[in-house]
Amino acid sequence: MQGSGIWGRFARLLEYRHLDIILVALAVVATLPALSTGLLNDDLTQWAVLASPSQVADELSDLGIGSENSGRLAAAVSEQFAPMDPNRNLTELREYGAIPWWTYDGLWVRFWRPLASFTHWLDYRIFGSSPVAMHAHNIIWLAAVVFLVTILYRRLNGPAWMAGLAALLFVLDDFTYFPAMWIANRNIFIALFFGILCVLWHHRWRKTGSPTAAVVSIVFLAGSLLSAEAGVATCAYLFAYAATLEQGDFKRRAISLTPAILVTIGWRLVYNVLGHGASGGSFYLDPSLEPLRYAWATLVRGPILLMREWSRISADTFSCVPVSTQILLWPVVVVLLTVILAVLWPLLRTNRHARFWAIGMHLSVLPICATMPMNRNLIWVGIGACGLVGHFLGGYVAKEDWVPQKRLRRILTKTMFISLIILHLPLALLVRIASPFTTTVLVNIVRQTMDVNTPDDLREKQLVVVNAPNPAAFFYMPFAKAYEGKSLPQAIRVLAPAFSELEVARVDDNSLKVRAKYGNLLSCKPDRILDIDVVYMLEAISSVRSNGNGLHKGEKVELPGMSAEVVEVDDHSLPVAVLFKFAVSLDDDSLRWVQWSWKKDRYFPFKVPPIGQKAKVSGPF
Repeated sequence: MQGSGIWGRFARLLEYRHLDIILVALAVVATLPALSTGLLNDDLTQWAVLASPSQVADELSDLGIGSENSGRLAAAVSEQFAPMDPNRNLTELREYGAIPWWTYDGLWVRFWRPLASFTHWLDYRIFGSSPVAMHAHNIIWLAAVVFLVTILYRRLNGPAWMAGLAALLFVLDDFTYFPAMWIANRNIFIALFFGILCVLWHHRWRKTGSPTAAVVSIVFLAGSLLSAEAGVATCAYLFAYAATLEQGDFKRRAISLTPAILVTIGWRLVYNVLGHGASGGSFYLDPSLEPLRYAWATLVRGPILLMREWSRISADTFSCVPVSTQILLWPVVVVLLTVILAVLWPLLRTNRHARFWAIGMHLSVLPICATMPMNRNLIWVGIGACGLVGHFLGGYVAKEDWVPQKRLRRILTKTMFISLIILHLPLALLVRIASPFTTTVLVNIVRQTMDVNTPDDLREKQLVVVNAPNPAAFFYMPFAKAYEGKSLPQAIRVLAPAFSELEVARVDDNSLKVRAKYGNLLSCKPDRILDIDVVYMLEAISSVRSNGNGLHKGEKVELPGMSAEVVEVDDHSLPVAVLFKFAVSLDDDSLRWVQWSWKKDRYFPFKVPPIGQKAKVSGPF
């Protein structure tokens, strides 16, 4: 782009030969606050698998929720990303109370990420249990990704200054911060690293015909798939390449994809044969095991995830609204995406590189629709989005032939140009600068939900939680206490989530009945349209029973020292009232009762009512 004005000077900066090094440095500096985060959620459970046996508390093994082979590479590969396995630990987790009594018997989460697991295993061999070093390791992978992304844009994004603009937009996006802060999420960087290398070598193969480049590309694809399931998004960009940048007829284009298709099918077959995947809950869906549920989730979540790239509204926000609001928002989002596509159409029709990024962006949404919408999963989508936005902004400034001349189209295009400039440059910069603070606030909210402060030692006590705002947090509680060298409760008993106002009635010396005042025990109050609250996200995170796997009246769950009997269900087979019977008196000193207060955002002691009387426990609204 020629010119001496502000855009000309900006373009020359974006064409700078060492821009990749500058962007890597900016990304690293902006992510340094992650070094002080410590271990978070899955980092704690993975510590129990990766650390040497001498470092892992014996109590975890005694309870059956630790790893019998901690510190071994085989355990890291098979157990690190397999937190809930009916064949290994699901029964023990429920009996201890790390997962609640209403957990579906068929719930399982067993991911296979051997390359990522190997890097974590090395961490513990080289750095011991140093979270700072592990976070630094994550940042190194981020730096490598930013470097490769910049090269990818320069190879496939047309003019050098447009490629630099796309790379800058990628670095300014905040979707890279959380994976750097969360040690266990390193797999997304590793998969992306190998995925980008795959596309680059695929490009080299198709340009030069080199068989070596073809083999190397496939090896990198396998590396991406073996690092994270999200690595399948690499295929989205390979398909986009065949559809837009590949030369020749349909047959040639199809043949170019054959090696990648065979490798991906082979990976998935091995993945399934080894018994990996996720099913039985609502947080994760397995497309091969639950195709209809996945198709519906894609229809609902896909537009929301795509809209985030155009509006900069966090995808996590969608999880903080009730289903009724999601239903109202969905058609609005679809209409807006349709308008955006119409504005982009002249560019897409004339520019095959823009089509490449658009197709890659949209297809890479498909894998991440298998879980709840989250910004941290949008990195693959962001590569295509930043490439496409770079072409749109750059083409508009350069007054390329596709820029419309008719009044209405010209107004729409200019409006979108101004909006994207504001959203993807100054606003994105502000959000990226603030991301360490905003992410830490969210993390602390989650940590509060398992911070049960009691005045005495719980070593010989059962911790009874009447209402938990985030039942999933208790999955990490025993690992957190073991890591900190603190004593573990004898057991944890979460009676109900804190999503509804509860009526707690003392039936006899050993029993009490818990009833939801509105709706059911497992769901938020259903009639708050156009509401936004983190409680809805906590509800989604804590889902351990998928739709169709409800409970029935009279169903009884027996746990050591306590039973839970469903005495009333709603039309969706979710419990409305449950009778809890303990092996000892509810007043026995071996039980420590706590309840959550939404007003104070903390736990307080709960006083069990006398026989025949009731207590009210307030809900979030």
